[in-house]
Amino acid sequence: MLQHALARFSAVKQMQLSPLSAIALVFLSAIFSGTVIFALYAIVGPLNPDSGAGVPDWTPPALTAVELSAPKLASADVESLSRPIFSKNRKPQRKTDSASAWSASLSNAPTDLIVTAIVRHKKAAQAFLFSAGSPQGAWRKVGDAVDAWTVASITSAEVILQSGVQSAKVKLYKPPLAPHETQP
Repeated sequence: MLQHALARFSAVKQMQLSPLSAIALVFLSAIFSGTVIFALYAIVGPLNPDSGAGVPDWTPPALTAVELSAPKLASADVESLSRPIFSKNRKPQRKTDSASAWSASLSNAPTDLIVTAIVRHKKAAQAFLFSAGSPQGAWRKVGDAVDAWTVASITSAEVILQSGVQSAKVKLYKPPLAPHETQP
């Protein structure tokens, strides 16, 4: 065996390989030999038929059914619904003295009337109003009757109503908070 190794070593010397090339050649031949052994083992299989290597122990993971809670209704999200969509300041509005002053200024306005949208196109304007007479809401123009009130004018931010000599303004949005009242 020693003579065989010496014969190979002399064959490498005859090829005139540098030591680094010889190391690379030995490394590549070891990798090739390992690959051949692995391929034969994969094709032929183990030599012992009782080894159980042909039967995998792996089983697919079981899905666990988790009971999900019922989804929240959109109307239950009071915080998001309290923010005006098209306001420059989309922070929730706090109940403050300015809000009560705003409410007091509209004390003669009908309490059950809510303006949710105002659309202006050229010279025509319409407002979508909810009232006791139309709880599902309706589009109203200048001159239309809403409960005991008549729509006198529609601006970009409010609807002005008249009932005889009384007039009331119903605003689309609450006035913005004063700078010292904003949240940090």
